[in-house]
Parts: sequence; structure tokens; C-alpha cells
Amino acid sequence: MERYGNCSEEIGMKGDRDIEIISETSPNMCGGTDAYRDKKAPKTIESDEIVLFDVTCSFSMLALPENVEGEIIRYISAYAAPSKKGSFVVLETRKDNWSPNERSWALLEKDIFPDLVELVKECDLCRNNGVHSTTHGLPENFGGNALIKYASGETISFSNNQFPIIAFDAGQKIAKLFREAMQGKRVALPDVSELKEIVFYEDRKDKGFTEARLSFNPDGTGTNRKRSKYENTGIFESEKPIDADTMAVIRRKIESCGILAWEGLPVHEYPWVEDARMTFVLENGESVTVEKSTEVPSSISGAFFNIELEMTTKH
Repeated sequence: MERYGNCSEEIGMKGDRDIEIISETSPNMCGGTDAYRDKKAPKTIESDEIVLFDVTCSFSMLALPENVEGEIIRYISAYAAPSKKGSFVVLETRKDNWSPNERSWALLEKDIFPDLVELVKECDLCRNNGVHSTTHGLPENFGGNALIKYASGETISFSNNQFPIIAFDAGQKIAKLFREAMQGKRVALPDVSELKEIVFYEDRKDKGFTEARLSFNPDGTGTNRKRSKYENTGIFESEKPIDADTMAVIRRKIESCGILAWEGLPVHEYPWVEDARMTFVLENGESVTVEKSTEVPSSISGAFFNIELEMTTKH
């Protein structure tokens, strides 16, 4: 909500006394700009322990400086958070306005966060803290958003969809730090071939629940067993096969989005209404449990939903 909600929603949540309206238009008026400043947002951070780093910025409309040194970046999205076993990092970049984004992730043994603390200071990312601006009707996000959380509860949060939110050289420094860190030693993760079962469980406020168990069969197919209950109903049970092609897609989604490294990552401040989680059970009996409200980049967050969809709706 801090990055994507509209101005009126934010005011309602935080209270008028903490918000300074910079500009306001009719709801979602094309071309209109809603902008506000959170007056309580700190301009100096005392903490030296980052628990979430999530910065995205487009430079697609920026005239690049002459004689650029280092990597040319037209888009960057960098995420880092401590997980149960190490530092989980995701980097997505684009070198020009025509190529597809290049994305990579890693679970690192190295503690990357002291370096990020210094980078935030060096790039003065706290300068625009609390300032959010949304111009309606733009064909794409020409700017970006930043959300950096500290162990102390201090937060850096700012956004603008009209122009870059950070300097071009700051984007280069962030990319360099992430690329160098990803060259380091990685935490070993289970291979998807070792998966025995995925268990999805959702506890709903209407006193109902959904439980689905997807077994990995030796021939590459799957068997999905589901139990569900809704308000004022009994328990419904079903068992359906899942073809090998669909199971292969599920395995690729788990692998490409690093979902087996999500355990212990931060969860959203405003989580899903339902309490849902997914447990990946391995052949050796070990397991990895991931919450639905895990705060990961949008480029990989769909992995949870896609697997949930196969287990609770399609099958």
C-alpha cells in the first residue's frame, strides 16, 4: 500500500495530520497527478540493519550522460531480504528499451546487508523519503518505487511513475553491488527432482478451509487430493490426476522463481485476508514452508499463485 495505493486511500489509512497534499485530481483523471508527502517519513536513518531492500526504476526516457562509464541500464529492479538460510537477492535489468528484461536470483551465504546500508547512504536514497506521485493515464511506469525497511522499524518509501526516482549512477551502483554479490558462494537448495509432495493450506475467516496435496508420481504425472469447507457446509473431497506437462510447468516455476528459498522472508504489512501457506515436502522428509503473503518482487511472486491455482481451482 505504501507504494501502490492512491492518494485518498493513503490519507484514510494514515490520517490527515501526517500527510501533506502536493496535488490532487478527480479520481483517476487521465493526465492528472496525485501526489503527497508523508511528513513523518525520516530524512535520516539511525538503524544500520536492513531487513528489506526493494528498489525499481526505469531510465527509459532519460537522456544518458555523455561518456557513460560502466554498465548501460535502462531498467533495474533490485530486491534483497534475509531468509531462513541466507540473503535472498533478485536482480532484473534491461540494457535498452527494446530488449526483454534479464532476471536472476540467488540465495547467498554472504550477509549483503551491511553493504546495502552503506549504499543507501552513499546514494542518499533517504532524500525523497515519503514522497509519492502518480500520474494517471501513462502507457507505462516511466519511474519506479522504493521500499527499504530497517530492523528498527524505520522505513524509506517513495515513488513516482512519471520520471526516474533515483539517479542513473545510483542504478549502476546498485546493479554492480548485486552482480558482484551473486558471484559469491550460494546456499545449496533442494533440487526440484527431490520433491515428493506440495501441501497447500488456507484458513478462511468464514471458519472454512482449503487443503490440497499434490503428489509427484514416478512417471512425471501428479495426483491432487483436495479437501475444502465453506461456511455452513460439510467437507468436500476430490482426487484428480495432473498430466506430466503441467507438472513440468510447476517444476519450472518453482525453479525459475526460487520459491524454495523464500522460507523466512518478510511478509507484507497488509497481508492477504486469508491465512495461506504452501509446504514443499522432499523425498528425505525435510520440508520448506512459504507464506502466501511473502514480500517478494512482482516478477516472481506469481509463482505461489500459479501453483495454488493448479491445486485449488483447475484440479
